[in-house]
Amino acid sequence: MKGRIFLLLAGAAGLLWAGHDKRIVGTAMGENQDLILHVTLYLDPASVNQAAGADLGGNFIVADVKIEPKYGKEITIDRDDFVLRTDKDGEKTTPFAPSEIAGRGALVVKHQRVGGNEGSILYGGAAPQVNGGTVFQDGKANDSLEKTLAAKALPEKKTDQPASGLLYFSMDKQKMKDLELVYGPPGDQRIRLRFKPQ
Repeated sequence: MKGRIFLLLAGAAGLLWAGHDKRIVGTAMGENQDLILHVTLYLDPASVNQAAGADLGGNFIVADVKIEPKYGKEITIDRDDFVLRTDKDGEKTTPFAPSEIAGRGALVVKHQRVGGNEGSILYGGAAPQVNGGTVFQDGKANDSLEKTLAAKALPEKKTDQPASGLLYFSMDKQKMKDLELVYGPPGDQRIRLRFKPQ
């Protein structure tokens, strides 16, 4: 009898711990004529911390990107070719460089919804999502964090070999189903990725 009670309590504790430690991670794969793209997206602070070595204040989504050139073609990897967008409110962002996150004078931008009164001359009602509360850090760089983020970042280079690394997107409070990662310029070569929970 005591053994059964112990097993029930242990099982209940395991369920509570699993619920507490929930990770929000999604994966996607896409390709065009030049390359194959594998991406794992980390949304929650615990997963971001595991991938990047810091939770980045809970205001970043981290993408672990693997690029495989096809047929020995040389490709150019440029972080600005990636755009993360959300269906929730149309917000989109390109990746932040490690120095923008943890370097001296790093810029912190807080997003907020600004609204006017009904019939407001300024807004004519609720305003769309805008940037607000822009704050500069006090000039103290977090060198160790910047080095960690830089070491893990997707390298920008020309290559005909597989490459991998992280991209850091400033976007918070998003659901996996609303997110789309777009790679490349408009046209046939553009890759659009939607993520499946892992």
